[in-house]
Amino acid sequence: MIRSLLILGCGYVGERLAEACMAEGIRVIGTTRNRERARQLQEKGLEVMLAASPNDIPNACLASVDAVLDSIPLTRDEQGMHASQTLWLPELAPKFSSVGWAGYLSTTGVYGDAGGAWVDESCPCRPTSARGSERLKAESAWLHCGLPAEVFRLAGIYGPERNILGRLRAGGYRSVQWQPPHYSSRIHVDDIVAALMAAMNSPRPGRIVNLADDLPLPHADYVTELARLIGAPAPELLSEAEGESLLPAAVLDFFRDNKRVSNRLLHRELLPELKYPDFRAGLPSLIE
Repeated sequence: MIRSLLILGCGYVGERLAEACMAEGIRVIGTTRNRERARQLQEKGLEVMLAASPNDIPNACLASVDAVLDSIPLTRDEQGMHASQTLWLPELAPKFSSVGWAGYLSTTGVYGDAGGAWVDESCPCRPTSARGSERLKAESAWLHCGLPAEVFRLAGIYGPERNILGRLRAGGYRSVQWQPPHYSSRIHVDDIVAALMAAMNSPRPGRIVNLADDLPLPHADYVTELARLIGAPAPELLSEAEGESLLPAAVLDFFRDNKRVSNRLLHRELLPELKYPDFRAGLPSLIE
């Protein structure tokens, strides 16, 4: 049983996981580099540690926890994006003397493009972006660090305070209508938290699990239906050529890969049923 959890880089998912853990009496320590963010987390009841790098965390703290979750985003600088885990984790891992479970939040972007086919955890990873390549390096760092680590490959995260409803209501939303259609997957933050809680209660070191809902869908179809459901202006659907000239490269890269993410392992081992199996089921939680 988990008694204490350290969340490295306590962001959107980490905060909600912390709330779920504290509700079960688990001590939670969250790290952040931002003082304002630290204040916000403290108001939620977390123990908070300001740390520019995980290497700045006192050894006594590292030795006191029996679970750790890494939610640290990629580092960005003039040279691009980098997985900082390759630098600090080899030094940090031996200091977690009591850890019985470790988790790393990765991305389904590590699979790259599959031409619209289904991908599961057994599929080879051929990332087509620097983001996916660096996330794969971070995965490897955790899986080979000597701790009982698991990797969770997250689809596009949505939930309260993190969704596109406001942008759709404002009008002028643009999406590319790829030909053939490019499929992408989503996952509600509540289902991510439920999966992580289940994994902590039933750990399997070395496990890799896709966290995605039951409905892969082309982004253009997704935003068009979502706009209709909330009474927002219909998005402008661009051709691939129009998208290349009008949309930021980062936006295009995010939706360029075409794959359907299988969640069969998630259902089999962690969550037989999702609270929000698709975005239609999740929509009321966003409006509330």
